[in-house]
Amino acid sequence: MKTLTLIKKGYIIKGVSDLTPWGGGNACIPMYSFATKTIQVKEILEGINDAGFGVEKINGAICDIYENFEGTLRWIKTITVGKVSKHTQEFFNEDLWENSGKEI
Repeated sequence: MKTLTLIKKGYIIKGVSDLTPWGGGNACIPMYSFATKTIQVKEILEGINDAGFGVEKINGAICDIYENFEGTLRWIKTITVGKVSKHTQEFFNEDLWENSGKEI
């Protein structure tokens, strides 16, 4: 019998950031995914990003959390951290962001 053993390496966070662009207004962008050792809100807030776009402020994000087993990802849950606008929620729900953004 063959056996496959995977070691849990932590978590991968993917999602959409809610932003305040320079000059005001509101926008959202698929953020770069990032790795964490825990899924504490503080650690996730520190990792949310604007995918290198450059904005005045990152308000929050809607994040999909995955367990990382040596590169094999298993979805756990979706959470919202910080402040997220209705526009960002609609963008996330349309699943347009899933095929964009830089992957780890």
